[in-house]
Parts: sequence; structure tokens; C-alpha cells
Amino acid sequence: MADILFLYNVERQNKMLEKAWQMSGLAQEFSVQCLTFSSTDIFSPTIKTAAHSAKLILMCWQGVIYDTELSSCLKKYVQQLNKPCAFFATGSPVTDELQKFSAEDIDKLRQYLLASGMKNFCNFWRYLGQNFLQACVFAAPPETLPWNGIYDPASENIFPSLSSYHKFRKKQTGQLTVGILFTRESWIWRDTAYIDTLIKKLTTADIYPLAVFALWADNPEAKAPGISSVAKQYFYDGKKCCLDALINTFKVGLTVSSQNDKDFFRKLNVPVIQGYNLLRPRSEWADSLMGLTPVELSCNVVEPEFDGVIHGVPVSSKEEGLDGIPYYKPLEKRITLLVQKVKKWAILRHKDNAAKKVAIIFHNYPPDNSTIGSAQGLDSPASVALLLQKMAGAGYHLNHIPTDGKELMANLLAGITNDRQFLKEKDLEHACGAVTTASYQEFFATLAETTRGEMTRSWGKEPGQVFFYKDSLIVPGTMNGNILITMQPPRGFGEDKAKIIHDPNCPPPHHYLAFYKWIRDDWGADAVIHVGTHGSLEWLPGKNAALSHHCYPELALGDLPNIYPYYITIIGEGIQAKRRGAACLIGHLNPPMSHADTYDELAELEQLLEEYAHFKVEQPENAPVVAAKITKQVAALHLEEDLPRKEEENLDAYILKIHAYLSKLKHMEIRTGLHILGQPPQDEALTEAVLALTRNENTAAPSLPQTLAAAYGQDYYTLEQHSGEISAAGKRSNAEILDQIWSLSRALVVQLQAKNFAPAAADHILHLPALQSLDLSPKQKNDLQKVAAYICTSIVPNLRKTEQELTNTLRALDGAYIEPGPGGAPTSGRADILPTGRNFYGVSPDNLPTPIAWELGQQLADQVITRFVVEEGHYPESIGIVLWSDSNMRTNGQCIAEFLALLGVKPVWQHGSKRVIGLEVIPLDKLKRPRIDVTARISGLFRDTLHVAVSWLEKAVQLVADLPETDAENYIGKHVQADTQELKDNGLQAAVAKKQALYRLFGCPPGGYGAGVGNLIEGQNWKTIHDIADVYVRWGAHVYGSQDSGDYQPELFRRRLSTIEITIKNMDNHEVHMLDSDDFNAYCGGMNAAVQSIRGQKPHCFIGDSTDRSHAETKSLDEEFRRIYRGESMNPKYLAGMRKHGYKGASDLAATVAHAFAWDCTSQVMQDWMYDGFAQKYALDPEMQRWMQEVNPWALRRIAAKLLEAEKRGMWQPDLAVKEKLQKLYLNIEGELENRTDTEE
Repeated sequence: MADILFLYNVERQNKMLEKAWQMSGLAQEFSVQCLTFSSTDIFSPTIKTAAHSAKLILMCWQGVIYDTELSSCLKKYVQQLNKPCAFFATGSPVTDELQKFSAEDIDKLRQYLLASGMKNFCNFWRYLGQNFLQACVFAAPPETLPWNGIYDPASENIFPSLSSYHKFRKKQTGQLTVGILFTRESWIWRDTAYIDTLIKKLTTADIYPLAVFALWADNPEAKAPGISSVAKQYFYDGKKCCLDALINTFKVGLTVSSQNDKDFFRKLNVPVIQGYNLLRPRSEWADSLMGLTPVELSCNVVEPEFDGVIHGVPVSSKEEGLDGIPYYKPLEKRITLLVQKVKKWAILRHKDNAAKKVAIIFHNYPPDNSTIGSAQGLDSPASVALLLQKMAGAGYHLNHIPTDGKELMANLLAGITNDRQFLKEKDLEHACGAVTTASYQEFFATLAETTRGEMTRSWGKEPGQVFFYKDSLIVPGTMNGNILITMQPPRGFGEDKAKIIHDPNCPPPHHYLAFYKWIRDDWGADAVIHVGTHGSLEWLPGKNAALSHHCYPELALGDLPNIYPYYITIIGEGIQAKRRGAACLIGHLNPPMSHADTYDELAELEQLLEEYAHFKVEQPENAPVVAAKITKQVAALHLEEDLPRKEEENLDAYILKIHAYLSKLKHMEIRTGLHILGQPPQDEALTEAVLALTRNENTAAPSLPQTLAAAYGQDYYTLEQHSGEISAAGKRSNAEILDQIWSLSRALVVQLQAKNFAPAAADHILHLPALQSLDLSPKQKNDLQKVAAYICTSIVPNLRKTEQELTNTLRALDGAYIEPGPGGAPTSGRADILPTGRNFYGVSPDNLPTPIAWELGQQLADQVITRFVVEEGHYPESIGIVLWSDSNMRTNGQCIAEFLALLGVKPVWQHGSKRVIGLEVIPLDKLKRPRIDVTARISGLFRDTLHVAVSWLEKAVQLVADLPETDAENYIGKHVQADTQELKDNGLQAAVAKKQALYRLFGCPPGGYGAGVGNLIEGQNWKTIHDIADVYVRWGAHVYGSQDSGDYQPELFRRRLSTIEITIKNMDNHEVHMLDSDDFNAYCGGMNAAVQSIRGQKPHCFIGDSTDRSHAETKSLDEEFRRIYRGESMNPKYLAGMRKHGYKGASDLAATVAHAFAWDCTSQVMQDWMYDGFAQKYALDPEMQRWMQEVNPWALRRIAAKLLEAEKRGMWQPDLAVKEKLQKLYLNIEGELENRTDTEE
């Protein structure tokens, strides 16, 4: 064994240290053992033996010290041995443990390591030998090598200044300049082949290269400047940045360090394109559909996203040299593409706007004329019309500037769209673009052989039949000067419905690739703008990140700059567009929101409930009369379905329950329209926005209504729960107090608004008369002033910056740097993520779940179990949960925490960093219930972005399954044992049977995304619930874990589904809900359908709601569905708000009906009266009909079609008169649309 045990967290440094020991001739004096550690390594027997035998033990971190299980255990063990030891870091003078080492010793060792290089590493060993092992050697002082410089492979020297480099490499007039950032260590060890290739290819592309090496952060102790200081030194010519773009190859976030200027990228104001250094051989990356390992993803992708980078491609792979030392080998073809991308971004800075060609691409799912511009929460036509106006003002060439979204859509619908039902041959003759067969075949021949094979097998010989006309593939859309306004082509599942069942990972049709090829190569676009959340490009098959030339998003987009206005709340999908679509995201605000209030019969019921509350106290003899009216109204509104009356429940208690329900419904947040890019909320909309943003507690301020409730001596949620009771004062019901709290909240905001939200206005908020009448405690006064100050100094100023959504879109088109910012749901206590208009990012997966998320996950798990026990009288043995990346990013892992909590397992966090470093079994005596078996259907995005969490969940299952507990105590152990035996009986070896019996994490095919159910229902390609179940299993039966990367196991998935008693899909905000998107139903509804089909019984489906983290609650699917239906879908306030948005408002109303219908297909959530409501308010109301026929008759047609399909399938039994009206409406619209097309001919 070795005399010196040295542990370091950087592999190459360790290898070089080992080589230095070998080269220095010290083997005769002492032996060394160098081990590389990571944050997840444990104190293994090997390390324990090495430490026991060693005379010196050193553990060193590059950067700063962070605790790990290994470091903690090793430290304790070495202390017991009483041997010389040191635990220290190169980037910080702080030491964790010193035993027989002085601070001077550590300082010297740190200098050797930090200075780096073979001489310093040799002297590092000599110093240890000389001072601690009495070796006959001499250690020279550390040799200082350059900390930074400009590098060029054509010179043996580095360049200490920009001027000296300009003398060596002459720059041509007008030549683009691209900077390259790489690590000092790469230069020290001459591991620069990938930098050499970058420089060579930039030069070939007539780009002036400026490659700079540096430390990643300042090191004050060594007086060594870090990256932000170096950028000022080399990337400025005088006071002006001399770059047009920057390639960053650092595997770390550069702006997150306190030792760097966090604004140095913003000050450079050029696009920063990330080049990835893989941490494994090229062959492994090429063969893997994962693209990047969790470690690679963290350092190459996740951390740089905090810097505001635009994702590029891998530039090198990690190969092993002949001497056993790893080196970075350039990926030539990838670097070629990176240079093309960077050049196009750089050109945007210099090309005249009038000459720029920009393709604005609307999403269009399903691909018909009712849904052009499909984008969650966004009035996409109005947004693009406003964008075009801004572009015209900035000098872009447009032949016509639309005055509004209505005019824009009229022009677009007059041309060729994706809707081929009414497409005429005459239209095809005037297509704005076409790709001939010969042109497409020439392009197709450049694709990899495997890709050509996939395309041909799926879509036939090129160019296929989709949108093929007269020897060409047609490009839809309209041309407006140099601006193409078009719509993304169909993904393909509607073209061949069998693919939904048999080929969930099929490539897009030939037409899809031809569409982008024409935009990029034939028309010559300078950039594309994908409008809103979300399209299909970033969901095409391929790697999760670090794409290759086999990945379809890259094959479509190529080297085009991609600018993507995206809903800031939908973090996960936005990250997908960023990583797989190389998008510069422009986060946009949520739609306007307001209280639902009561309306129609609900308003009448509210009045009756208030009368009853007062009569009980003031006129008890009249209370029964009002109670009878309430009972009648409850029946008329079908509220007994939402709140069934228990047999033992007296009428008074039931009415109190109804009152609480209605009060909650009244004050729920609903959407009252759509957001328009760049338009901050104004006037009343601003008042409502501030109220929504202060409803829940924010990090910097308490909840406004909860603070006011406390001022009344009440708890907000207690008032809500007991709305029908008269307050202690005996004058007002609790519901009236709630109304007063909200009225006072509004008055407070309005008073601030009257002062234009000037910061000084917050100081005078307590002068509001209504507040002066309250006996406020010092804390309550302070809390109110804190909320008011937060409104005036943060919320409103940031809302006013909403205009950045447009200005930053234009700045991106100018090749400027777009500042990064966090994503999330602003109204769920995250007002701190404002302003919008930034290139938003997600969270680090290593920290999920956080301690706060763990508490919430525990609450939700307990609520689910408690409710099931109350309803069924026993514990649930098996639960199915839907896990999405998006919601876990917003909540910091709340759903992951719930999975663990159901198992009875708790995360272990690293001290300081709060990274999850382990799992801890919760003892049964503390858990006080059995351990529940949990199966997760993870999304493709969860698989890609949260692979670390996948590993922890897998470990948790394994941990619990092996516990020595009874079947009654441990349901997962019970099921694993039974399944293992059955699999063994079927012929599997014991180890394989045990492994398969443990499978609990199922998801999409490798490289694929989605659940398939939405496509199936939209395509009307099913007959029974069993068909839905088959598709759900086909798309979701792929097993994931540390050793499993998507093996298809349909029978095992069916086995798990057959035992499920509860399904769970959580919600964490009210900006997005289950009627906004078909994904909610595809995943959760699909699971319900699959369980019902396979098990033969509907599962209980629960929705966990943590919108207000201080009051998480669990509802049944029916309760949540009807909450949305009553509170928003049927609400005149919502309908009026959507009508303000013309075409897109109508489109979204049709989508609401379609999503409700889809939920009914999977989960039977719609009753006849609910379909009746949609029919009367959305389709048959004369005023609504006239409006829809004017702005979007295709949407009205879609609504009628969905309702008639529901009737045809026996899901709705309407009155005959209603059915006939819908049939007549549908036929009339068909005729009108046909006539419209003929007239346009």
C-alpha cells in the first residue's frame, strides 16, 4: 500500500500528479496512491484499507470544500488513526480538517496545485516527502505560470494583450470576430486539440478567432484573475467589446460565482454559444440516446444556462491517451456545425435589418385552421402583429404592416395553411415556397444512412406524399417583404394514425424536414422565431441534449438562430426548447387573472347562503324556508355531485359545507384573457395582477390577504372553511369578512396605484381609513408595509419591464446577449422571477427535492392516504403517480418528495449545498402506517432533465423492498416478493426476476416524448377504453433506472397498472390547469383509462394542489375538474375576457371543449349537464355564435364536432333539440367555409 493517499475531485489533475511522481524519481523514496472522488462516492473498504496503510492522507477539492459521505467518514476514521491529514481546497483558504499540518503547509500545497504544471506537481510531492516523510529530496518554491492569455496554435508563445495578438494575426476590415473561452488547465497540459480545430474552422469561415484561457473565477489569495476580469482584458478594444459572438467551453456556470462579475456577459452583449466537452469517449456518446450523462448535463448544460448561453454542440470527447491520461479529442463535424451556428448569430449584429430574412413560425396543433398560433396563455396573432409593427419601426422590410391580430390572421388564412380540407389546387399554385423532388432528394442524400432508412420505412421513398403537389413539397404561409409568416408542419401522427399505436418514436414526414430546409437553405432565412408554448420541433426523436447529426431537431433546424418567446411558467418544456432546439428563450408573462366571483345561479345561491347564515342567528324561525330554497338551488346546479351529503349529516352542516365551497370558488383565481407579448398590465388589469401576485406569500413579503385576515384577528383559511358561520361579533358571516378582506386588499393596491406605485407611497399605506379602524399589532403594521414596499419597489417595476418581451426579441435578432432569469409561476409565491423577457432557466437537479419541497410532498402523501382510508376503510397498497419535469422544476421536487414519502423514505441533504446525497428509511413507528407501493409514469422530459432523481427513486424502491418487515407493514416488499416468485415460475433466473419485480419507473421510448393518448383521441382512432389503454402502455412501458435506459416491458407495466388503486397528478399553480393542454389528460387520464381497462375498476384519482405552499390540499379529479369548469370555463368573466382576443380567444375556447371531451374519454368526468353547459354557452348562444363565425368559424366548427362526437359515442345524451341545433350548426359552418373557399377562387 502507498505511503501517501491523495484524493482529488478532478481526474486529469490526479493523473498528472501521478505522472509527476513517476517522472520525478521519487519512487525510491515513497509511494503514492491518487484516487479521484465524486460527490456521490462512499467510504468503501478499499479507501479504508488505503487510509489505514498510508502515512499521510490528503483530500483536496478543486474550488471549494463540500461535504460528502466519503469526506465525513474518512475524516472520522483518520482522526481515530491520529495520522497526518489535511482536507482542503484549491480555491479557498478555508480548511476542513488539519492534523499535524500547519496552515503554512496547506498554503504551500495549495500554491503548487493551483499554479499547476509538471514542475509544480513534482515539487508538490517533494514538499510532502521532505516535510512529512523525511525523504532526501528538496522542494523548489512554486513556479508561477501565466494565469491567462490569448492562445493561437500557430505561435509557440501566448499573447498577453489584444494589441500583441493583432500584430501576430492581422484582422481584415469587416471581418467577424468570435471569442473562445477555455480553461487554463487545457493550456497548461497542451490539451488544446479541440481549441486548435475551432480556431482552424473559424479561420476557414473567414472569422477572426480570439481564444483566451483563464481560471474560472478570481483567486484573490493567489492574485490570479478569473474569467470576468480576463474578459475585460482581452475582449475589449478600448471601451468597446471587439467580439461578435463568444464560444464558451467551460464546464461550469461562470456568473454564479461571487468571485466573478455576474454581469460580465451582459456587458459584452454578444451571443454566448456553449460548446460541450464530453466526459466520455465519442463512441459512447454517439451510441447513447441519452446524449449526456447526468454529470455531463450538469456541468455542460444546466450550470451554463444560468449564464444565459445558447446551446451549441459537443466540441470534444474524452479519450484515453497512450500514456493512460485522458485528453479531449475534437469532434470535427460537430465543430463545423458550431462554427456555422456562431457565424449566423454573429452576422445578425452587422446585417442591415432591411436585408434580414426572418421566418415567424406559428404552432398549429391539431393542424387545422381553428388552431393556428396554438400557444398556451398567449394571444399569438396579436403578439405577432405587434412584433411586426416593431420590426417595421426597426427597419425590417415589410410590404404590409397589419394593424392587429385580426388583419394578420385574415391575410394568413387567405393563403395556404396546414388545413387541407378546404385547400384548392389554385392555392397550391401560389405557394410562398416549394421544395422540388430533385432538391429534396439532394438534401436527403446528405443524411446519414440510418436516418434515410428510418424516414423511408416510416414515410416511403422521398419526397413522400404529405403536402406533395406537382413534383414539389409545398411550404404553407404568406410572405410579407422579407418576413415569412408560416405555421409548423404536422408532426405526422395525423397522416398515419397507425403510428400512434405502433411507432411512437417515428420520425417526422419528409415534408417536415423539407419545410425547414426551404426556410434555411432555399429562402435563406437569417433567423426563425417560434411563437409561444409549444411546437413539435424540440420534441422530435433524438438525444436529450448535445444532439448529433442523427437527431431530428437538428436535422430540421440546422444552423438557424432560433428565438422563442415562451410562457415563463412552463419551465420544463422551455428548457426542452433551449436544449434540443438551441433556442434563445424570451420568457413571457402569464395571462391576466382575476377572482372568479359568482355568476348566474351561483350568485343567487350565494345570496341565499348569506341569508341563511344571518337567519340562523337573527330569525331562526325563517331559516328552514331559506334552507329549502338552498336545497333546491343546489340540486339545480348539480352541486350534490361535487358535495354529496352524507347520511348522518344534518342539513345545517351540509349547508355550511356548501357555503365554504362557494366561498372558495368565488375567490379562486381564473384567467380573464390572454397575454400579448410586450404589453404590461395596465389600469384595472394591473390592479388584478398585483392582487394575484400578492395573494400567496413571496420570499420577500407575506401574503396580503392572509396579513389582513390576521389584522381582523382571523386565519384566512379558517374563515374560508367556516364561511357560513357568523363571526364572534355576531354581525357578519365569515364569508362577508373574506369579501371585506379582498375589498381592503384591492383598496390598498388602488391607493398605491393612485400614487403611481412610487416607493414613498408604501410608507403611507397605514393611513388608509379602513386600516386605521383596525387594531393593528406592530408585526401586522410591519407586514403590511413590507407588502406595500414589495409591490412598489419590485412587483410593479418588474411588471412594467414586460415590454422587454418584444424589445429583447428584436435585440436577439440583432445578435445581442439576452439576460438570463429564472422560470416559474409568478402568482404561486414566485413574483421574484419577474421581469419577463429574459432567457429563462430551470433548477439544478442535484438539489431535488429541497427540504421545503420534502415537507410539501409529505403533506400531500399524507392527505392522499388519509382521504383514501376515509373513503375505502383501508390503506391503499399501490399508487400510480405522474412525474413531470416541469412541475418538479417549479416546486423544487415536490412530486419526487411525495413519491419518497409514500414509500416512507426521506432524502439526506449535504450540509451547506443542500444537494441530495443519500436516502434514509423512516422507521415504521414514526411513519405510523404501511409503506405504499408507488409506480411512476415519468415524462420524456423528466427522464432527460432529472436523471439524478430517477436514480434516487429507483434506490428508494430497492431500499424499501429489502426491509425486514411484514406484508402488512410493507406493501412494496409484499408485491416484489410475489412478483419475483411469479417471474421465477415463468422461467426467469432469480436475479433477473428480482430486478424486474422492482421496476417502478416507466416512461416514453428512448429519444421519444409524450403519452400518445392525445393524438389517439384527437384522431378519433379509438373505440373503447381498452384502445386508449393499449396506446398508453405502448408509449409508456419503457423502464428507466441507473442500469435501465428504456427497455420495453409492456407486460411488466401492465402488471403494475393492474394493482393501482390511486392515481396522482399534482398542480402547483393556477396559471395553468388541466383544461389548458392535452398533456394533463394524456398522462393522468391515460393512466386512469389504463388502470380501468387492465384492473377492471376505476382508480381514485387525486390532484394535489400546492399553489399556496402554506396550504397544500388534495382534491379528487372530479372536484378539481368541476372547480375549473364552474369557476372558469362557464364563467362570463372568462368568456368575456377570451372574446377580447378574437381568433385566438375562439381557438382557446374550442381547445377547452376538446380537452374536457378528452378527459371524459379517459376518466368519465363529464356529466350531461356539463356538456349542456358547453353547448349552450360556447356553441348555441347567439351572440357567441355570431362572434365566432366572424373571428374563427373553424373553432366553432371544432366545438360542434367535439360535442357531436361525445353524443355519437354515447358519452352525452342531449335533448333532441340541442342535438339537431348542433348538427345544423356544423353543416352550416361546413357550407360557409366551403363557399368561402370557392369565393376566394
